[in-house]
Amino acid sequence: MSISSAREEKQKKILIIIVCVVILYVDFSYILKAQTQGLNGITPKITRLKNDLNNLNRDLNNMRALKSKQPLGEEKAAVKSATIIPESQIIDLLQNISELANKSDVKISQIRPSREAGGQKPLETIDKYIPLFINLEVICDYHSFGKFVNALENARIFMAVQEFKIQAQSPDYMRQKITLVLRTYVTK
Repeated sequence: MSISSAREEKQKKILIIIVCVVILYVDFSYILKAQTQGLNGITPKITRLKNDLNNLNRDLNNMRALKSKQPLGEEKAAVKSATIIPESQIIDLLQNISELANKSDVKISQIRPSREAGGQKPLETIDKYIPLFINLEVICDYHSFGKFVNALENARIFMAVQEFKIQAQSPDYMRQKITLVLRTYVTK
């Protein structure tokens, strides 16, 4: 019995070895191969994310640097547009508006100052400041109008656009007729 049981023991060992080899083969061929391919596919994504993170950090640092420099410019702009003129200089203000229009390629067909905005009741005066509305009728294209409004609002004298209305013109479709109301304040 010992020879046949020894033979059976060898066959069992060989069977166990064969089963282990098959399991290892299947594991390396299918499972580990798929995992390796998955890891290889993730590597470029990780590299791209690292680059994006570095770019984001660089841009954030640039924004912080610009933000720290920005308050100086805001203070200058606030000081620049805070001038209120006396009532006696309204004619000079209208001349200044006309010059800004000429520089912006805007043709003024009518300009008239008034104490009330078109059809509204008069605003209360704030201490010594009196609101003054300047009604303009201009003819220009959109770009020139934008340049003109920007020049008005960045002028040395405080002026703000209260309202505007744009109407198309039949003969020249590139130029529009614009009714514009500017608000400013004057002192007595």
